[in-house]
Amino acid sequence: MRIASRLKNSLPFYYGWVVVGASGTAVFARMAPNITTLTIFIFPLSQEFGWSRTLISGAVSAGALAALVLSPAIGWAIDRYGVRPVLVVSMLVMGVAMMSLAWATVPLTFYLAFAAARVVFHTPAPIGASTVASRWFIKKRGRAIGVIFLCGAIGGLVFTILTAQVIENYGIKAAWLSLGIVVLAVSVAPSLFLVVERPEDIGLLPDNDQDSPPANTDSPEVTGHINDSWTVAEALKTRSFWILFFMGMAALGVSTGTNVHIGAYYRDQGLTLTSSASALAFSWGVAAVSSITWGRVLERFEPRYAYSLIFLVLGSSTLFLLTVDSIGGAFVVAALIGLVSAGTNVVMSIMYANYYGRDSLGRIRGISETGVLMGQAAGPLLAGVLFDSRGSYTFVFLLFGGIALTCSLIVLTAKPPVRPTTHLHTGQESLV
Repeated sequence: MRIASRLKNSLPFYYGWVVVGASGTAVFARMAPNITTLTIFIFPLSQEFGWSRTLISGAVSAGALAALVLSPAIGWAIDRYGVRPVLVVSMLVMGVAMMSLAWATVPLTFYLAFAAARVVFHTPAPIGASTVASRWFIKKRGRAIGVIFLCGAIGGLVFTILTAQVIENYGIKAAWLSLGIVVLAVSVAPSLFLVVERPEDIGLLPDNDQDSPPANTDSPEVTGHINDSWTVAEALKTRSFWILFFMGMAALGVSTGTNVHIGAYYRDQGLTLTSSASALAFSWGVAAVSSITWGRVLERFEPRYAYSLIFLVLGSSTLFLLTVDSIGGAFVVAALIGLVSAGTNVVMSIMYANYYGRDSLGRIRGISETGVLMGQAAGPLLAGVLFDSRGSYTFVFLLFGGIALTCSLIVLTAKPPVRPTTHLHTGQESLV
């Protein structure tokens, strides 16, 4: 707080961008146990330890289930104690967990360490960073959250390339140690010293704009005033919350279930480890560029339409995988995956903030994230079981592609919620 108070007057720009950058380092670091990192490990782990793909991908499901239990509590902690302590503790846990995987030579220790890192990946890092960005920005919320997930996309790119290179040259143990060291070096200090919970804490206002209302106040898609926030109980009574809940489950179930196995699928199709890693890295490059684009688009257009487009791209890319047997096809899929990854992160963060405001956003996101986590737990495990039983990913991609295309229509019904109205004669409340 002391550093922020000094910097706010000396910087040539609004301190909120420092908060975005500092919290963005945690989103960068959270990508260390990302599924595109794990998919690089699947083939060498299965060769070295004789583990099946179902067993290895099950660690993603274990992490999702652990986060499912902890997510509401983490959301509560964000609102109660603040984003800064949650991010600092989370990054310390992730760094230690990633390094400990170097000595995880049996499934139990592998699951414990990887699941601990995935809990941080799922909830405290993305929800904490996007929540604090939403508190600092209203008019420019889209681009602020876009920058947050730009950091994540860069992290996905860096960790994918780092993992592939270290495994090829130094082995699995060195790769795990490298990932943990990078997490600790990049994320702990910025989160500790530069993150401030709200602009009001250091005498500022959201967007540093004391006079102008938010840019989209004439749009029904955004909560238009600084203090116009919904309580958790109010949000849970709205139809839109539950549509977003199940759409998050579907989106992440399909994308996670596909992406965990995509590296192994590429190897089955004859691509080398380096080619597979290059395609996956390219997807993060596309995600980095499109994160900012999605953020700017969502400041101007209703986010549910963007969400529908994301599902269309997700379904199309999943079905297109059935035709991929060369590096060219892998790069086409990678571009589509990058668009979906960036779009999903940005649109979900913006929709919850726009629909329900700033005050209880941590708890609302913590509860909504349980739907995402159920999808992330089920997707990889289902794909692994179907592959092991059928010896092919064909049915997996057909099933997942169909789910995504169906959801592209359902998500359009997630209209902005309307506050309860009290009937004068009955005293009863109703929601539209």
